[in-house]
Amino acid sequence: MSNPLFTALALCALPCLIACDGQQYVSPDTVALSITKDATGIKKLNHCNYVPVLLGGEVDATYDVDGDLQAVLSITRDSVKVAFVGAGSEVEPFVATTKDVLDAPQTASSPPAGYTALLSSGCTPDERAESSGVRRAQAIAHARRRDQ
Repeated sequence: MSNPLFTALALCALPCLIACDGQQYVSPDTVALSITKDATGIKKLNHCNYVPVLLGGEVDATYDVDGDLQAVLSITRDSVKVAFVGAGSEVEPFVATTKDVLDAPQTASSPPAGYTALLSSGCTPDERAESSGVRRAQAIAHARRRDQ
């Protein structure tokens, strides 16, 4: 004869066995900013950042490129913006939709003279690089001020 308690437990456990078929997680999207010096072909900057998952989230970072030239990166769920400051970089900021960057690499149409700037996806952020230095501290401080 069948034990009714065993049958009831088996019926309750069956959905869990079917629904839980391993580790369930979402891997967040990433965006890489690469800047290459045209004359030498040397990559001066290559940084990877996560795309914010939450609505209203923003990743802001400033990177030293070459001498006084800096790249200011701002990533939201909807757009990626790269502005250049210093070293006579009188160029318009480069803006692309996050979807476009995730679909295919995007090249800045007018980067500072002598440089090529590229936004791409599928990179792996280096946690050591992201957790060290003044730039990371500035990005965290900016995020905290914005959340207050």
